[in-house]
Amino acid sequence: MLSRAAAPAWARAAAPAPQGFSLALAHDAFDAGGRTAPLRAPRRFDLLGVRGPGLPGTRLDVRVRRDGGTWSPWVPLGAGHDHRPDAGTGEHASDPVWAGGADDLQLRAAHRPRGALSVRFVAVPAAIKRRGARASAASAHAAQAGGAPPTIIPRAAWGGDTVKPRAPAQYGDVQAAFVHHTVSANEYGPQDSAGIVLAMAKYHRDTNGWNDLGYNFVVDRYGQIFEGRAGGIDQAVVGAQAQGYNSHSTGIANIGTFTDVGQTTEALDAMARLIAWKLPLHGAPVTGSIVLVSGGGELNRYKSGTPVTVDRICGHRDGDATECPGNALYAQLPELRRRTAAIAPAPAVLGAVAVTMDAPTSAVVYGEALTLSGALQRGGGAVPGQRVLVQKQGSKGGWVTMARVDTDAGGAWTADVAWRAAGKIRARADVPGAASAVTASAAVGLLPKLVAAAKTTRVKAGKSLTVSGNVRPLAPVAFTIEKQGSDGKFRKVRTTTVKPRRNAFHATVALKTPGLYRVTPQTGTGKAKASAAALYVRAVTKGASLRPPSPAGSGGTGAVGTPAPGAGAGAGASSGGTAAGL
Repeated sequence: MLSRAAAPAWARAAAPAPQGFSLALAHDAFDAGGRTAPLRAPRRFDLLGVRGPGLPGTRLDVRVRRDGGTWSPWVPLGAGHDHRPDAGTGEHASDPVWAGGADDLQLRAAHRPRGALSVRFVAVPAAIKRRGARASAASAHAAQAGGAPPTIIPRAAWGGDTVKPRAPAQYGDVQAAFVHHTVSANEYGPQDSAGIVLAMAKYHRDTNGWNDLGYNFVVDRYGQIFEGRAGGIDQAVVGAQAQGYNSHSTGIANIGTFTDVGQTTEALDAMARLIAWKLPLHGAPVTGSIVLVSGGGELNRYKSGTPVTVDRICGHRDGDATECPGNALYAQLPELRRRTAAIAPAPAVLGAVAVTMDAPTSAVVYGEALTLSGALQRGGGAVPGQRVLVQKQGSKGGWVTMARVDTDAGGAWTADVAWRAAGKIRARADVPGAASAVTASAAVGLLPKLVAAAKTTRVKAGKSLTVSGNVRPLAPVAFTIEKQGSDGKFRKVRTTTVKPRRNAFHATVALKTPGLYRVTPQTGTGKAKASAAALYVRAVTKGASLRPPSPAGSGGTGAVGTPAPGAGAGAGASSGGTAAGL
């Protein structure tokens, strides 16, 4: 069952986009004590962070105020963002801090930064803040109905459609849930949360240089759950939330800083409902531990290739070098696991995994797509959003992954594989918490692709006809030359063979005496044999014209892709031909 809340009409309407702007800080902006003077932002802002070459190794705090108001408490900026995608994209940037509408800021550092910095701001439109209030009310109403799965506020409701991802989502698998905190202020209202998520998305994409919001889901202190990174809440979307483990996990961020104070009961209950739905959806239990193979990265605790054992519900610090999700929230993870286990499906319900693959075609023309399809089930039920690997057996007997696809809502999958060599093919699915499921292998042959054409349909007797074309895979091309007799029948004169270079060939066929000739190019052997359609050419006497009589014929360079007559099922792609007008 899909738990995503349907976007109401007001959420589907076009929303104004958040605005980003910046303020440059020179090295000498910090005094000897490590503080800046109060700084006026270019305009009112709702979120800020810091980026620049002077950031790494610098510990920064920030406080903000409205014009004429009092200063907020100092909040750590979390310099050197520690969530990160698996690839080393984006510049060093701090965690974003929610200000909720401020005009001034002040920074302090334990040590004066070694280089220039840039303060990056995001201003959330008032219309989005109004949406936040409506989304909060709708979420509260849905939550009163109780039950599982949870209500998830979609991207359209918090303005996510105004922050388009840089590229389409990537998909992996979900074997664990990493819990995070956003390292921002804890004081905000339920109506503010939509704007906080939108501002973070803008900051992650534009300041950090990531594809999209880093987290798969965001939870606020009031128990509201927000759809995070685009790509489908029921899909195994790869986030930028736990470097080295993003392809095998889902990331849930808690709005706020939980170093000294814990998360609310409402938020813990919301996360429990979310995880109790999300992990079983992808075939993973919510209890116990799992071994993940580290993908490495500068923020990873373990080098690439290291097996790392983590709880199915774990903290960000379990995999990466970070204090996230804060000491207080990390201490609450055992309680979160208990709450989740109490409402999650029993392990016996998950059942065994089975993957199927429909029988493929027996042979495919070189370079064309081999289309494969099948289904994935667990315990007799469909498994949606799960990765299926299409594999081909290599020359040394091992299996090489040729395509990766995800099952649809009904557990079905379809994949296209470019076919360039005969071999055995199979499908495999590695569903967390179950043994690998593999289909029986199927042999698929390869048909050559042969294209041939002649530049003319008439030559002088004693001269040669030039035939050109391409053949794939690389193989000799044989030409059968036949001449028409007085009874209208063609009789073989001879055969000549050429060896292509880089798959292209040029052959000269001598036509010694006047008459109508038929030249048939062929390649391959046995069932993997292809014949291009015959090319017809007339050899004329020395005094005859080379111009074809009217009506003019179409020559011998017909359309590619028509099998030669009589070539049978084993014929590959070929060119057509005609004897008209010769």
